[in-house]
Formats: sequence, C-alpha cells, structure tokens
Amino acid sequence: MSGTGRAMFREKLYTTLLWSAVPIAGAMLADYAITILLLHAWAAYTPLVTLSIATIVSLPVCYTLVGGRIDLRHARDELAMARDQAVNANQTKTLFFANVSHELRTPLNAIIGFSELLALDAFAAKRREYATLIHSSGEHLLGLVNDLLDLARIEAGKFELHCENVSLDELVDECARIVEGRARDSGIRFGRRMAPDLPLAFADRRALKQILLNLLTNAIKFTRREGSIEVFARLNSSGELAFGVKDDGIGVAEEDQARVFERFGQGRHDVTGADEGTGLGLPIVKGLAEAHGGRVAMESRLGEGTCVTVWLPRERLMFPKKIALAS
Repeated sequence: MSGTGRAMFREKLYTTLLWSAVPIAGAMLADYAITILLLHAWAAYTPLVTLSIATIVSLPVCYTLVGGRIDLRHARDELAMARDQAVNANQTKTLFFANVSHELRTPLNAIIGFSELLALDAFAAKRREYATLIHSSGEHLLGLVNDLLDLARIEAGKFELHCENVSLDELVDECARIVEGRARDSGIRFGRRMAPDLPLAFADRRALKQILLNLLTNAIKFTRREGSIEVFARLNSSGELAFGVKDDGIGVAEEDQARVFERFGQGRHDVTGADEGTGLGLPIVKGLAEAHGGRVAMESRLGEGTCVTVWLPRERLMFPKKIALAS
C-alpha cells in the first residue's frame, strides 16, 4: 500500500470511529431509557449486549459511508490537481511558443530588412556587411530549427547516435574557441578545469558538442558582467566520466531546477525577464545525455550560480590497456 493509501485508510478508520460513536451512544441511551426509566425492568437491562450489537451494526455502515465520502473528496482533489496541471502546462506551452516566435521573428526581420537594402544601389558599399548579417541570421534560424527537430526526435525515441572515439579535451578546446569571444565581449572570465589523462568516450561527437555548447551558452547568457564560468571534466571513483559547466551567475530557484529540464520548461528565465530564449537547451542536454545511457543534474542557488553536470557511464569510456613488460 502506498503512502497516500495508508494515509487515506487511517483517515477513514479515525473518522469511522468518531461517527460510529454517535449511534452507539444513542443505542445505549435508548436501551437505558426504555428498559430502566420507562419499564423499570432491571433484569432485562443488558448494556454489554446492546453495546456489542450497536458496534457490530454501526462500524461497517459508518465505514462504508465515510469511505465513500473520503474517496469522493480524494477524486475531486485529484481532478482539481489535474486541471491545475493542465492549465499550468498550457500556460508554459504558450510562453514557450511566444519565445520561439520571438526567436524566429528577430532573424527573419534582419534577413528581410538587409535583403531589401541590398537591392538598393545606395547601399552597394555595405553589401558585404549586410550579406554577413544575413548569413549569421540564417545560421541562427537553422540552429533553432535543428534544436526543435532534435528535441522532437529525442522525445519520440528516434534520435540515432553515430558513435566514435571522442577526446573530451579536444572537444572542450573546440567549444571554447566558439564561445570565448562572446564571453570576452560580455566581460566574463572563462576557465577550464580538466583532469589529466581522461579516457576517450565512445559517443556521438556532435551530440557531446551540442551538450557542451548549450551549457556554455546558458552560462554566458545568465552570468553578469565580470562574472566567471568554468568548464570541467573529471573521472569519478565509480568510473563515470563527469563533465559540465559551472558559473557564478543568477542561479536557479530550487523549485525550478527540475522544471528547466522539461519540455517547454523554463526557470531562471522568469527571474531575468530578458534574453529569455526558447528554453530548449537543457531539455536537449538531458535527452542527449540519456540517449548515451548517462544522466544530468543541476546544483544551483539564487544569486550564487549554477553547476550542471553530465555523467557518461563507464561502459562508454575507452580506457588504455595496460601493457605487461617482459621480464
């Protein structure tokens, strides 16, 4: 029996005892009033028999009535809870699509606007600059569409891994070159803490790169100027490979930490109110980690920063074989 079931049984039993006390007491009083006060038949007065009969009759009747009443209330509470969850889910989905619409509209406006300027001879000198802006806007749109497709494939269980031996040190260097410029422009210190002699991971290189880039982009987005972020990797005593990103940014409230990994879920975006994004990054990180048989966890406190760690299982790691020296 579950904890909820045990609690309901205790409530039914306690309420039944309270309710049954009323008819039992009424039966005892009626027996005394009729037998003693009205008939004066002391020999016929048997309170123990009356108590036994009243208890045997009232307890099952009261338990049936109380049980039905409590079950009905419990069903009503569950229905109300389900309704509230559906309303919250719908609101979250609406917010998600509003954010996606904003993310789509911004680069589309840039593409349309600069394309129109390219058509005017007056702006011929800036065609190279406008073409670069159009290209970067198109890449942003493509990245967003790829995120949506990846999330859809992950949730449908159709995400295919193309595994190879991947050096996490090399992958971190590659991702660092991509984001270091943005971190520097934002006045954020970028650091690395990589354990020596990390084993190769037999994994999908593109998926691991996407995990790292999503974590680094989130950390930069939600870290204040003059803050710091750090990418780390280590080998646990259990043989798992742990890697992730730590920042000293705005943090995530404890009640939001599970929600940010859910589809349409956002947490600390609600705190900043700016540069919200789509909220796809962490759900994709979770899905890609689990596709490798791994897991992901978050440690965070508001105003103190966030640490997101991804674990790859030992089965995914390629440890160097020990070579026995000939004597």
